Amino acid sequence: MVDGIAGSGKSTVLHALETQAEQNGQRVFRLSQWKDDAPPTFNDVSDYDVYFTYEPTRTWIGRAIRYELSSEENPYSGEELAHAFALDRQIMYRRFIIPALKAGKTIIQDRGVSTSLVYQPIMPGAMSLDAIMALPGNKLALEYAPTDLILTKLPPEEAYKRIQARSDDSKGVFANIDFLRKLADRFEEPWLKDLFETRGTTLHQLDTSGTIEDSIERAKTIMRLSS
Repeated sequence: MVDGIAGSGKSTVLHALETQAEQNGQRVFRLSQWKDDAPPTFNDVSDYDVYFTYEPTRTWIGRAIRYELSSEENPYSGEELAHAFALDRQIMYRRFIIPALKAGKTIIQDRGVSTSLVYQPIMPGAMSLDAIMALPGNKLALEYAPTDLILTKLPPEEAYKRIQARSDDSKGVFANIDFLRKLADRFEEPWLKDLFETRGTTLHQLDTSGTIEDSIERAKTIMRLSS
């Protein structure tokens, strides 16, 4: 699982891992290329070796999150978003991720339950961290915690500059410098590390403040050590 504040280089890292997998001769499935209205089941795409997923999805609940619940004009509460993200996650885990893991496949996730635990407790109208963890989709995801969690690390001021350089419709509701600072602090807090390490996850801090090439090489080193 790859996570971090918006603008911290996750997409660059994930693209590098996709390229590495293909160069190694592995068959790569990208959830972003799935075009059906319904999310895939594992049986739909079981012939691949490595699977790249992301959250929220773009089908069913994930589509509602992206095009309704995340609207800045008519904002929904943190509690409403927490329930929606957890349900989107639960569907993906039950239909796809858990069967793929049981089949011995490699899954690389762009965000996941770690995002909910960091972001959602500090949103307006939020639920508590314990309540968010207890939602069925989040509870299920934590039962299948990732073997490795890569946290991209970048000063929030630099991340904010990167976000501002994007097109308007890609900035999202989280492109706020004060919120980015709070999130950066939360990703550094010991509770997050402890929560995942007690479930068998190894955490990696990936400094993305240097060149793109440096970030890519660090990410590849982490994956080689984890494989």
